Amino acid sequence: MLDKTLWENTTSVSWLGQGRGGFMPRRSRLVERSRGRLERLRVRGDVHDRAGDLSGGNQQKAVLAKWLDAAPDVLALDDPTRGVDVGARTELHDIVRGLAAEGKVVLIASSDLAELVELCHRVVVLQRGRIVGTLEGDRLTEPELSLAMNAGFADSV
Repeated sequence: MLDKTLWENTTSVSWLGQGRGGFMPRRSRLVERSRGRLERLRVRGDVHDRAGDLSGGNQQKAVLAKWLDAAPDVLALDDPTRGVDVGARTELHDIVRGLAAEGKVVLIASSDLAELVELCHRVVVLQRGRIVGTLEGDRLTEPELSLAMNAGFADSV
């Protein structure tokens, strides 16, 4: 939906997908709801800007805003900071930590070991559809994650 405005993007799941707001909600109401969500996530852009005109980090935050508008209890994020700059990465990590602090369940699939260590309380390592390791607490470090990931391959050979 890169050719759509931010307000269309951020309200599409809750309005179109879930039918929240009635059959034809007022555009002004959708725009205001979008504005509030974008401000909360610190998206740099106006609600009437095209999503495709934003930086990669702001596009990622707009996608997150779209799903948060649907008020989920559980969020599944796949490589949430892939391809974004360091500043956007920090902001996205802050947002994820804030969601977890609010009681949301956040599941993260990531190829970035540092991201997993920074954001997760527990990491389950899967290889070929089976669990080969679970790390938490003091064991949740990049070297331990790398070892668990590689051990899973070694065990399956």
